[in-house]
Amino acid sequence: MQKSEIRKIQIKKLKEFATTEEKKIEDAVLLEKLMGTNLIKNSQTIGVTASMPFEVDTSELIARLWDLGKEVYLAKARTDQNHTLDFLHYTYMSKLVKSKFGVEEIADKSAKVNNELDLVIVPGLLFATDSHVRIGFGGGYYDRFLAKYNPRTISLVNTPMQTATSDWLVEKTDVPVQTIVTTDRIY
Repeated sequence: MQKSEIRKIQIKKLKEFATTEEKKIEDAVLLEKLMGTNLIKNSQTIGVTASMPFEVDTSELIARLWDLGKEVYLAKARTDQNHTLDFLHYTYMSKLVKSKFGVEEIADKSAKVNNELDLVIVPGLLFATDSHVRIGFGGGYYDRFLAKYNPRTISLVNTPMQTATSDWLVEKTDVPVQTIVTTDRIY
């Protein structure tokens, strides 16, 4: 099956899952597991995406990182032809706007950019727990960023977002996530 077909199926599946109580429970479990990792403890600058309703909720994560005194940087898709990201410093005072992709991004064009982060929390639609490859949203933004900057990476993966192995074509430009957190374990 093509990645584009898998994306459509996954988005539909995740939107259905987002309406359940199970998603709220899983999101809370994933947050607690993540917060207990040495990756969080040993990182000061952390990149994250403002989640959409069908993704693992990152709002509580961001608040907890601020409480710990961590610097949070929010992903912003670059509008040039490079199809990559910048991470902009995010505080409780930052104003957000919805991007053309429907993701909230920092509105302030003068916000501090830091692409040399200690840790990036990578979103996605489907993750293979054996190889750590993922299917993202199709633009290659994260893969380009990860290939260029090579930060430590981790992903929060709800049950419908995981598969034991990839049954899609993995391209040479696909960058695996280093650590995957599921409700069952950390890979």
